[in-house]
Amino acid sequence: MKKRSVTLGLITTILLSTALVGCSNGNSDSKSSKSNDEKTEKAEKSTQVKTGADAKNNKWSFKNDVFSAGILTYKLTKSEVRDSSEDGKKVLVIYTDVTNNSNKEQDPSNIYIVSHAYQKTDTANKQLLPGMVALDENADSPLQKYEDALNDKLLPGKTTQAVMIYSLENDSPVKVSFENSDFKTLGSKTYNVQQ
Repeated sequence: MKKRSVTLGLITTILLSTALVGCSNGNSDSKSSKSNDEKTEKAEKSTQVKTGADAKNNKWSFKNDVFSAGILTYKLTKSEVRDSSEDGKKVLVIYTDVTNNSNKEQDPSNIYIVSHAYQKTDTANKQLLPGMVALDENADSPLQKYEDALNDKLLPGKTTQAVMIYSLENDSPVKVSFENSDFKTLGSKTYNVQQ
């Protein structure tokens, strides 16, 4: 089973991925429809995901279950509660499609640097730790291929299916927040984990 790790070298990559969306020069020609069409086209291009060397200029955001993190995009597809590898505990499994927008290999597990799961206990709003699902009768993780996909180097321009797994404290809702490279919260999603 692969060991979960977050490499410090790639933290720099995430921090450098913060981008400024290009601005127009402010000149306008109200008499020319061609000029207006060009401005509309430029505005549409600035909101599209850039790939290759320009991926570092993508704006970070979280909207409609899509976390755009500059060079990587995470589309949250579903979630489920499973038994944990720890006796008597449960885990929240969040499935995600991860796309590498850059022209270099990337580490999708860096999502754990800029996303955090919280669950209220009797005394605190506790940050949840990454967890592991219970092993099957062959001592294998039933989600191994998704766990591997999160920890493997994702090739340029490719998309893979991965999972984020959080160890639950109780059956209270879990709030997962998503941050930009300056660690400012962009948005969050709440998961109901009661069974």
